[in-house]
Parts: sequence; structure tokens; C-alpha cells
Amino acid sequence: MDAFRRRRGRVHGSGREQGSALLGTLLTVIVLGVMVVIMLNTLGTPSGTGTGTTIPGQAATTLPATPESGAQEGAASACRVNYLAIQTALADYRSLNGSLPAAGSAWATETANGGPYLQVWPENALYYSISWNGAQLSVIPVRGAASHGSDGASSPKSGCFAV
Repeated sequence: MDAFRRRRGRVHGSGREQGSALLGTLLTVIVLGVMVVIMLNTLGTPSGTGTGTTIPGQAATTLPATPESGAQEGAASACRVNYLAIQTALADYRSLNGSLPAAGSAWATETANGGPYLQVWPENALYYSISWNGAQLSVIPVRGAASHGSDGASSPKSGCFAV
């Protein structure tokens, strides 16, 4: 019987070794719990004032207060990105062909003259459209003032900022 106990003690470890493994596991769980609490406290909670919540580490960016304002903010951001994509396509067209393209959007998606420069002409019918008249790129929001030659201004709101 003593031989059995000695062998079992060697295979499974002594009580002291099992206790230190349990203590190590307990300490790990406690440390992880403290880290989770700290993380949750630094993220903050929504203010409920309708102005959104600031994202940690990004003072100027806020989360949308409502789904509707989130959609409008997303459309305005997409508008600015799309405007820049079309500006880049215009610059590419000009560098390859020596002049700006004709009015409209066909030049951007066709294979002629080094194209296509864009897969599709970007627009969001609910919020804005972007047009090219052969000399000037314009953003026409559904509400607010159009902008000509830029993506708009924030004060007074025009173009992408009026989306």
C-alpha cells in the first residue's frame, strides 16, 4: 500500500504543488478581472444628451446619438471620400490624356482613354450626387447648398457637409 501512495504522489504531484498551481490560477483570474474593470471604466458610457459619446483616444470623433444621425454622418463621410476618389480619377485622366474629360460620368467607368478610372460613379441618391461639367466637380446635397470645385464647407454647411 505504501508503494501505491508513493507512486501516486509522484505521478500527480504533492499537495504543495497542487496548491501553488491553484494559487497561480487564482491570481491570473484576479489580474484579468482587474484589467477588464479598468478597460470598462475607460470606455465610458453614453451620455444620453443626444450629442453622442466621445471615442477614447479620439477627442474630435463622436459616436452618433441616433441611428438617423449615424446614417447622415456616414453619408457625409462617404461623400467626402467619393469626392476625393473622383478628383484622383480626374488627375489620372489628365495625366494620361493631356486634358480633362468631357462632361458627365461616362469617362470614369468606360475602358476608353486609359480607363476605367472608377468601377462605378459614386453617389447616394438619399443624400447627395456628384457631377462633372467638363470643368468643375460639384457636390449637390439633397438638402443644403451645392458646392462647386470642392467637397463643401462646414460653415455655412454646403456640399458634403450639408448631407
